Amino acid sequence: MTDEILALCDQRRSLKKRKKDPEGGKQYRETNLKVKRSIKEATEKWIEDQCENIENSLKHNNSNKAYKIVKDLTDTKQARATTIKSKERKCLTEEKEILERWTENCSELYTHVATKKDSNMLNVPPSSNNARHSI
Repeated sequence: MTDEILALCDQRRSLKKRKKDPEGGKQYRETNLKVKRSIKEATEKWIEDQCENIENSLKHNNSNKAYKIVKDLTDTKQARATTIKSKERKCLTEEKEILERWTENCSELYTHVATKKDSNMLNVPPSSNNARHSI
């Protein structure tokens, strides 16, 4: 993400509030297209740069560096969310904030107290396999 893309994202975010009026909606759509195009171009350039680094490393008989670049690009263990939204829909980018939000979310999932309304979810009709065994 370049500074220009981040500035466009900020501009798009401010225009989103005005999406309902015709002029604001038009500006939002135009800015949204610019953001998408810019991200796509930046991503393609970054991929080209990485491929060029790999090629140069192999040309200079530096297979270790080429292997490391390929491994870094394909390592799925490193992939993790770099942004997440808070309950208030605010974008969190700091690792500490993201971890706190995930902890909060998981805590809420597993500390849910069932109410009378929720009890119907647990009433599962018997499957045909279960019905056969009970005969």
